[in-house]
Amino acid sequence: MRYVGERFEGARLPTTVLADLSAFRDLLVAYAKDRWRQSHADRERLPKGFDKSISLDLVGIEDGSAVPRLEWSLERAQATLPGFTDQLEEIVDQSFKDLVALIDGAGQDRFPTALSSEHIRALNKLGAGLRDQERIEFPDWPDPDGHVVFLDSYRRKALITHVRETYQLRFEGIGDLRGFNVAGYIDVHTPEYGELRIDVDSDRIAAEFDGNIGAAIQFEFMIELDNRDSFRSIIDVFDVELIDPDLADNVMRCMERLTDLGNLQDGWHDGEGSAPSDEAIKVAKTFLRQRPSLAGALSVFPTLAGGVLFEFEIHGWDYSVEIEADGGLEFFGIQIEGPEELEARHFMNAGEDFLAELDARVGM
Repeated sequence: MRYVGERFEGARLPTTVLADLSAFRDLLVAYAKDRWRQSHADRERLPKGFDKSISLDLVGIEDGSAVPRLEWSLERAQATLPGFTDQLEEIVDQSFKDLVALIDGAGQDRFPTALSSEHIRALNKLGAGLRDQERIEFPDWPDPDGHVVFLDSYRRKALITHVRETYQLRFEGIGDLRGFNVAGYIDVHTPEYGELRIDVDSDRIAAEFDGNIGAAIQFEFMIELDNRDSFRSIIDVFDVELIDPDLADNVMRCMERLTDLGNLQDGWHDGEGSAPSDEAIKVAKTFLRQRPSLAGALSVFPTLAGGVLFEFEIHGWDYSVEIEADGGLEFFGIQIEGPEELEARHFMNAGEDFLAELDARVGM
């Protein structure tokens, strides 16, 4: 497996995607079980220890962008499934080919007619945290035309929703607190999916959320969507926190400004100027959620090329973050009372590299 995207460069693997590795292993095991049953039709059950015999260890992370090295030990497989090691080695090899073929098929509009619940559970975890312009590649197993097989958010959704009605996705955002119940939940209104009910420990409700109706909430959780991206349910809650009121007001001001920009039409500037693209607006909102503390200093403008421009002054510098129509970013600035300047740096998305450069400059 090879993770491709700015936040994976330099052999970095964010902890939020580590769940992919166990999901990859689970999907591999699901195919291995299918292979075993096909070649042992006379057996009613799998051998004892079959699942444990396919145990993968993360033994390193290599560059390019980030390549997690997963190792399968035949010796340990022999210990948990004695007498079947030779068969198991062939089954695992074929199962990996089955897994790659499944992902390749999603890119060629070839989908299975059905998948077991075990396959679906693994697929709902594999790649759930991938962002736009990120993907998981399988470079050693190209398709028949020699192209690299990869999984991205688009292929992942198409694959899962072809065999079932819903799919799961990691989601982070900002909303406002509409209500709560000390029995263990809060109600939060979100711009994307309306009002959501989020499970929270009752002691946290009394200590943090009581008396804060209308306050801004920052959250991150796994959600279930249908094939039209309509919300179905929250699967797991990773984080939910109150945001400082002044900070929240500034964030909402910028969010409302972006909504207004999203309603512009082509020719908005005296007959010139492309309307800000959906991708530019989306990336701009992502940037606000990632660094809400900057919202109070931000001025927000459309660009003639269909993008969004953030301008702000801090520590004696005038900075600009220009989000292009395709979602790429440029970060540049000039010293207000001095000769220095920051030459424009381009980033593919609002990922870790961009945030690291921004934080280094503005002192986050």
